[in-house]
Amino acid sequence: MKRIWLVVPALVVVALAGCSAGKSANNATSSGAASSSSDAATTPDPDTDTAAGDGVRIALGETKKVPIPADAVMDIRAPADWGQAANGLRCTVVDSSGRNEDLRSSDVKKTESVNGKDWMTVWTFSSAPIGDVTVGCKDPDSKIAAAHPSPVIRVVPRGVFPVPAAR
Repeated sequence: MKRIWLVVPALVVVALAGCSAGKSANNATSSGAASSSSDAATTPDPDTDTAAGDGVRIALGETKKVPIPADAVMDIRAPADWGQAANGLRCTVVDSSGRNEDLRSSDVKKTESVNGKDWMTVWTFSSAPIGDVTVGCKDPDSKIAAAHPSPVIRVVPRGVFPVPAAR
């Protein structure tokens, strides 16, 4: 059950890759995810990371549904080369009942390399593993969009190990 958080994002990545390979992304997406269909229409970045476990990629200004695996905390990550401009991101996470999730941040940004590209954790949140949450980030000052073409963030699960019950 602990490894399920690896399987769910992998299935999402595979499903999204299959949708973008078709001629019409609108036929493969539901009407509730209309904003995600524009990802398939954008030109892919040559160093796009689509391996299993890389999370869900979301273009700035758009929202996507993200599955919540069991035993995980979710990280919202931005490319490390965005530097201090990433601190200006305004992100929201809404569960299926319309409730906003609390986002946490720290001054020390954890950085991780994925397929040769460094990503830093900007926000962290946790949610009940009952379904999906809708995640979106905006760049209100347009600092990132001006300097980086096709800016995207990633929402990635980070495993949390359960504490054993006291005997």
